[in-house]
Amino acid sequence: MNDVTPSSHDDALGARLEQRVANLEKIAVSLPVVAAEALLMLSLFLPFVTVTSYSRDDEVVNLWQLGLAFFGVLPASSAGLSSGDVDAVGVLFGVAFLGLLVVLLCSIAGLVVVARGHVSARAARVLTAIGVLLVVGAAGAWLVIGLGSTSESPWLPEAGSLTVVAGAVLAALVTFLPAFRGIWLRH
Repeated sequence: MNDVTPSSHDDALGARLEQRVANLEKIAVSLPVVAAEALLMLSLFLPFVTVTSYSRDDEVVNLWQLGLAFFGVLPASSAGLSSGDVDAVGVLFGVAFLGLLVVLLCSIAGLVVVARGHVSARAARVLTAIGVLLVVGAAGAWLVIGLGSTSESPWLPEAGSLTVVAGAVLAALVTFLPAFRGIWLRH
């Protein structure tokens, strides 16, 4: 005979439905997370700015070169910057760009945690702080590019500077929007 009662059938159907909804929610979070991770990783290696000069050829610089040259680790000429002694403003910009690099790497790691799901409250606070720093860092990088474009040695944004912004926006959406946040937080 049939051992399935109407109540147990409804329970099994409800459990399957809950599992399907959980799978769809995971996909809904995973897609923007993977896109944000890809954009942030690309921004690390794509050209960040083109430094134009009247005295030499234009030079394309990525984010690594920019941060290390301002900070004095690499020669300034390797990042298209004027050679000479490293000044306090250069060190400040170098620290800011290296900070952006660290925040980008932390954001990529944090997005892996978000994609995994079931994030604790403490980890959610850390991810929120990283998200805020990423948005501020991306905005700051564009501010520096804007300041550089008004001087005698203008900087022109390249693909890397655009992918930083796009990745930061996607990461912020996944991190801050309640619809996404409710899915990846541990209940």
